[in-house]
Amino acid sequence: MAAPPECGASPSARRSLSSAGFVQNGGMQGMPILRLALAINLWLATPPGLAEGWQVGGHLKAQYSFTDYRSGDVAAFYGDDPAHDAALDARLKAEWRAGFDFMAHYEALALAGDSVATRRALAGLGLFASGTGTGLPDDRQRLLDLSDDFVAEDRAHAVHRLDRLAVGYGGEAGTLRLGRQAVSWGNGLAFQVLDFVNPFAPLAIDKDYKTGEDMAYGQWQWVGKGDLQIMSLPRRDPVTRELDHERASHAVKLHARIAGFDLDTLAARHYDQDLLGFGAVRSVGGAVWRFDVLHTAVPSRDGVWSFLTNADWSWVLFGKNMYGFIEYFRNGFGVYRDTDYLTLDPELTARLARGELYSFGRDNAALGLQIEFAPLLNGFATLIQNLNDGSRFLQLRGVWDVRENLIVLAGFNLPSGERGSEYGGIPTPLPGTWLAPRRTLFARAAYYF
Repeated sequence: MAAPPECGASPSARRSLSSAGFVQNGGMQGMPILRLALAINLWLATPPGLAEGWQVGGHLKAQYSFTDYRSGDVAAFYGDDPAHDAALDARLKAEWRAGFDFMAHYEALALAGDSVATRRALAGLGLFASGTGTGLPDDRQRLLDLSDDFVAEDRAHAVHRLDRLAVGYGGEAGTLRLGRQAVSWGNGLAFQVLDFVNPFAPLAIDKDYKTGEDMAYGQWQWVGKGDLQIMSLPRRDPVTRELDHERASHAVKLHARIAGFDLDTLAARHYDQDLLGFGAVRSVGGAVWRFDVLHTAVPSRDGVWSFLTNADWSWVLFGKNMYGFIEYFRNGFGVYRDTDYLTLDPELTARLARGELYSFGRDNAALGLQIEFAPLLNGFATLIQNLNDGSRFLQLRGVWDVRENLIVLAGFNLPSGERGSEYGGIPTPLPGTWLAPRRTLFARAAYYF
């Protein structure tokens, strides 16, 4: 199922943010003094000769959304229908690179409106919520606790956190980095197979930054031949906050260029299960073809295979630049028959809750199209199809680059299908209710600096 949009808002939505309590003593009363002092000391301690190596910037994003539920949707049972919501996403970043490197990104994320209490209620029922219960990230399982809630009201929730905090060294031979950072592996365009740590949702409209994780990461280069990457990511028990080796992720990936192919081989230990993966990319005519496959060794059963293959290409039609892709995704943990929604595989629900998977179905297809109507105006269409139950999810959006640092977009999400299907709604433990994706209109502005 698609993840909810992450940022928000029109003038009326901004007023609702203020009335909901996002502005409290300047909006920063929850920030620990130690964290603020650390940031100031790092800045002041920078030698004058190194100041020119700093890059600073950030963004401010605001989104308003209108959601309409179908009769019988469990979200409508627990909240307002229709629902009006707003969200904010602010990020400040400072990075320095000169052999040794340092990066620190502070972010504040906020939600306000009719759906906040609904999300908490669904999380209480165990219906695939993650993080704080409203969908905002927290650090309960991360090595370092660098997040705080500074608003927790019935109709509003906000967190601020350090999403990047890492030091490293990079040279011609490779890179080694320690701290909070993000790594992306694999060749998926909508779904992901080899990218098992915080992958983007298939219909995510914001892919600027993945949520950072506390890890050690290294990459060693073989010029003209490929590279070797390693990742070690510890995690804590979310209840006891003790380090739990069974929740950790450790992985090594080898990338090589052979006979026109880009090849990836991956081995990992992830949540106490062994993963073996392989990927390939090659240009075919005017298109690029990709393939990823992953084997997961699950205790007390045969190994589970997941894979995807896709192709994308660009062309010109009627004087307009166009881009498209097609992808097939086989979810080895997915549901094959409609009746299987009544007894979901615990291995599937665990991955849905962790944000590793976004699909209930076994066989899935994705189609994407981009049309450049004008140099600064683009239209996007994405269709996700469950090939087993016939349900689908359509997203249409337009993106306007108003000027160099300001982007405005608007669109809608439209799921469809029979009750008892993935995008039509799967049954919940509450009789007569269904868990279904939301039908949503959204508008967003993003300012970069």
